[in-house]
Amino acid sequence: MTKYFVWLQCALGITSSLRTQEILAAFDGNARAIFDASDYDRRVSGVFTAAQIDRMRRTTLAQAELICDECARLKLHMLTPPDDHYPALLRHIMNLPLVLYVRGDLSCLQHSLPIALVGTRRADRNSVDIASRLAGDLARAGCCIVSGGALGIDAAAHWGALHTRAKTVCVLGNGIAHNYLPENASLRQRIAQSGAVVSEYPGNTAPTKHSFPTRNRIIAGMCAGTIVVEAGERSGSLITATCAAEQGRDVFAVPGDAFGSTYTGGNKLIREGAKPVFSSADVLEEYEASYAHVLNMRQAARDLQRASVIPEKVAVKRKPAQPVEADANPPERNYPVTPAACHPSTEGNFPPPADLPPLEQALVQCLAAKPLHIDELAKATSAGLGELFAALTKLEIAGIIKQTPGKIFTRC
Repeated sequence: MTKYFVWLQCALGITSSLRTQEILAAFDGNARAIFDASDYDRRVSGVFTAAQIDRMRRTTLAQAELICDECARLKLHMLTPPDDHYPALLRHIMNLPLVLYVRGDLSCLQHSLPIALVGTRRADRNSVDIASRLAGDLARAGCCIVSGGALGIDAAAHWGALHTRAKTVCVLGNGIAHNYLPENASLRQRIAQSGAVVSEYPGNTAPTKHSFPTRNRIIAGMCAGTIVVEAGERSGSLITATCAAEQGRDVFAVPGDAFGSTYTGGNKLIREGAKPVFSSADVLEEYEASYAHVLNMRQAARDLQRASVIPEKVAVKRKPAQPVEADANPPERNYPVTPAACHPSTEGNFPPPADLPPLEQALVQCLAAKPLHIDELAKATSAGLGELFAALTKLEIAGIIKQTPGKIFTRC
């Protein structure tokens, strides 16, 4: 039956706009039935356009058989929707892939709780460190980390999972045999040994500008939730997050610098309802009840203090040089602490480090007296939600404050 799904993929092409779930449902999920159907039967089914019917008429089974032979030579697995190892969650999306080409362990595609972790290729070292630690924490707790194998955040997520000797899944936007991004060749090899490298594109298919957005629906579709770490306003990671939201999956984002252009996408997701992530516990608490048989909550770190990989060793795409202007930096705001909001006491009200930015100094000053809820901090500092999240994240990473359950923050 596999070759008939390959034939259908060849005839219809690979695109995220193809309503494959509807097409398969019209023929009881049987690609052989579509192959055997007459043009009249295909037309009255109401799921094909005239152009698609014409392409099916002109596409031969021999083309599919060549692809099957190539996969056998490359030792690639071929999965179609009826196969047992086809990702279960992926079957439920409107534009599910007709064929997945896989190198590695098929069993990890049936993991109970896959979580996607994506972000910019031009990541800074701080974000790389956060992504690898998050991936490591989630993997230790029992999740399977899924990402796109790109430079930057994707690579950090995969390495973070591999560091814990956990399985991770890499979904490519090109054929598995095509050596796109040679900088990550060793990473893909490691993933294939202990996890799975997956692609909707056969053999040696080269990537195009459209193949990566098309690929992103698979990353979101096979996962229960998607976490975005450092993403600009036009980042492809936002396409993955949008796909996740449209598919009814959870969306998370790590807040970042309110004035940094590479963080605007993630901060925007938070404003639109994505759950902010300060630690793996923020993600895992969403699944603790439903996946109690999978998760080991004792392994869920709440402070991201356990290093996983050396950030400098993760390949990232270099950021373009920016011209330096005398007034390029935005003026620093003052964040006067509202005394009534945090009730500072003389006992334990030690001053914050002098080199902190104004908002971070104000937050540390508030927390010197007692632990406070995030709403109280917002009221005390009059800071915007995005910049407040960014400042709290930096202070947590620096080990100055920590978050406790219920979004309560306290001095370390």
